[in-house]
Amino acid sequence: MKINNPYFLFFLLVTGFIPVIASLQAQTQEAQTVTRAEYEALVAKVAQLEGRLNSLQQQQLDTVTQEVIAAMPDTASASPSLIENVVAAVKQREQQVNFPWMDLSKWAPLREGQTPEQVVAILGEPTLDEPSLNRRIDFVYTYEGRRPATNKKVVGKVRFYKGEAIEIVRPVID
Repeated sequence: MKINNPYFLFFLLVTGFIPVIASLQAQTQEAQTVTRAEYEALVAKVAQLEGRLNSLQQQQLDTVTQEVIAAMPDTASASPSLIENVVAAVKQREQQVNFPWMDLSKWAPLREGQTPEQVVAILGEPTLDEPSLNRRIDFVYTYEGRRPATNKKVVGKVRFYKGEAIEIVRPVID
């Protein structure tokens, strides 16, 4: 208990309460001190409790690990991993977005006699639109790319003469 008011201190000095207050402060400080033996006992108890906590955490980790191992398939080839599934999905999506013409079902409705606009409406824009030196072919739409899943080159062509498709070379997709 601290008293900072000088008038109150003077009053206590005059009345004789200072020795009483000083003895109360000394008793409070003695009650708050911890002996070296008590401190060392507390440190030993904390170390014991931390050891028990670590042991329990290790037991829980071992139990969870055993459950996960038991839930895993016996062979690695039994099912594809999550990463393999994600990679396959990304490659499939890449092919659908960048190379929609690689879907063989898109080539099925193509027929000779269709206009370049009809072919583009079905397959999308060609990779190459090249003129031909052959006088029976005006130009060729070439659809070319690599399958993301296998990295194999895939090529399909549509040849035109006088504004109509005269030959369709469908891609070979494995």
